[in-house]
Amino acid sequence: MITKFTTVYAGHVDLPDRGQDTTPANERRYSNEHLASVFEKTEAIAKKMDALGYDTLWLPSTTYSMKAMSASPTT
Repeated sequence: MITKFTTVYAGHVDLPDRGQDTTPANERRYSNEHLASVFEKTEAIAKKMDALGYDTLWLPSTTYSMKAMSASPTT
């Protein structure tokens, strides 16, 4: 039985600029180091969730999505 459920957005890079008057998503370019930072953050989220009693962390794949902005190795 599911006793705990939440939504977290693990797997996303930090965006230096946000909002309407920023660089359009399709014009943004990030270094490999910046993109790889998602793995450390995702691991930290998973460890925290484990400590809080969650038993599952589902990370959706964005494979074949041209609109997805993800550093997932599956894209």
